[in-house]
Amino acid sequence: MTRTLYALRISEAALEQPSTSQTLRVASNSPLNSDAPEVDSLAADPSTRPLAGVIAGKYAGKLAREFEELFSATGIEVVPWFGDDVQQDAYVVVEDITIDQATPQASELQRFDGQLSRAGTQESHLRALYCNPQPVDNPFGSSSTAQVGLSVRADNVEWWDHVTGAKAPATVQRTVSGEHDDIEIYDATEPGMDNPVLLHYIAYGAEWPTDVRVWDDYNRNKVATTTVNGETRTVDPTWQRCFVTSHEFVGTPILESDKLRLEADTDGQLLSASRWTGSSYDSVSLGSSDWRLRTLDLARIGVERIDAQTDWINTGNGDTHRLDLTLKRGRDDALWTVPDNGSPPPQGLIDRLNPIASPANQAAGEVLDIVAKSEVRE
Repeated sequence: MTRTLYALRISEAALEQPSTSQTLRVASNSPLNSDAPEVDSLAADPSTRPLAGVIAGKYAGKLAREFEELFSATGIEVVPWFGDDVQQDAYVVVEDITIDQATPQASELQRFDGQLSRAGTQESHLRALYCNPQPVDNPFGSSSTAQVGLSVRADNVEWWDHVTGAKAPATVQRTVSGEHDDIEIYDATEPGMDNPVLLHYIAYGAEWPTDVRVWDDYNRNKVATTTVNGETRTVDPTWQRCFVTSHEFVGTPILESDKLRLEADTDGQLLSASRWTGSSYDSVSLGSSDWRLRTLDLARIGVERIDAQTDWINTGNGDTHRLDLTLKRGRDDALWTVPDNGSPPPQGLIDRLNPIASPANQAAGEVLDIVAKSEVRE
């Protein structure tokens, strides 16, 4: 049995009788992941729970960095903490993490020390996707929508104005099939509110699978096999999930919406795209052009969207150009917009990106948080 902190699994048995000498197993929460490191759990009061211990195994360094970055993430407000003992389940804020190599000689042992602060529960709070639709300069279209995605597992979805308290029905614009689950697309301009919030209930364990993701592929395959005590195990992913924009990439940055995957090989000046087609990511041919990706500068990594600025170079004449990029949960295209104080892109760059470009002329600016049920009662 396990407890889960967002997408990190923790052995629940170690939490039942916590002590500094006990061990728990933590790993990226993926259906095939079995490379589970061991960590200690410390007892805590109901509102604050310290977590400390040692992550062990072949991918200990990767897993420790995922844990460290989740605790350091600025684009993620609260995460679920849940397991078989529902009385412990809650939304928590993660903070104050430190990571050290357990011993100078053992790189496969990584010690961490962090803290969980209770923010609410599903009995007291709803999930709330705060939106702020704003016009953007999109050279790829003029569709007046500000679309956002929620897992199909979300229930009781409705719009709420967090200033006036007004509510309105939320209409599913369409449903798409992602890598891990279906995603329902909504339009933040639909309710005509100045301060629209998409209220919804979703089980703790149904959140993470369809969230947007940034990976460091470490220049290796995503799936690998490893042998532990004579037992062969499948490890998926071997890539590191990134939660902070300051991440130093070892391999290629990979951005995913659970529908669209973008591989940003800036060393090779190559942006590759693929879409989930039901059983695999199939390559998408970009437009023919001399424009190539020079840099990718991540500005925000959340669970609902990723923001970045991209810098492009024309290999034919040396010209350069910048475009902002937003990748949203469940979208099969990306929102490419002109930055503040920027200029419209040349036609060759438009041609290059058009196969994966959203035509929306508004950005929802969505941020996922929680809101007390007492605040939304009529």
